[in-house]
Amino acid sequence: MPKPDPAPLDICLLDEIAPNRARGFELPLQSAPGEASEGLPLIIWRHGESVKAFINKCPHLGLPLETFPDKFLSKDGSTLICSAHGARFNADGACTSGPCQGDALTPVDIRLEARGPKRMIVLQRAAGHSEGQETRNSKR
Repeated sequence: MPKPDPAPLDICLLDEIAPNRARGFELPLQSAPGEASEGLPLIIWRHGESVKAFINKCPHLGLPLETFPDKFLSKDGSTLICSAHGARFNADGACTSGPCQGDALTPVDIRLEARGPKRMIVLQRAAGHSEGQETRNSKR
């Protein structure tokens, strides 16, 4: 299985995600020579003043959460929703209702970096990191 490149990766400017909205991204992973390159499907959720990232994979059946691009959230922006079975996830990624209640989305380590007057959302990638490892999210 490919592993993320150890160098941090710019995802997007914070301003590109409206407050209390989420966007999906497919980030490149480093592959061993001769292996097909896969992407890392992410959800970036700007929840209040924090930014959270999760693997875009419902713990129930392993499907992406959204049917239509960037349609992850409840109408009020307070929960992520799996479009396949209606599971709801809070800002920590915990499933609060639906068929995977008690499970959680896999968090991904991100941070905000100042870029002049703007802030960039950056994926923290470390050698040996795999998408199954638990990581933390930025709360800046």
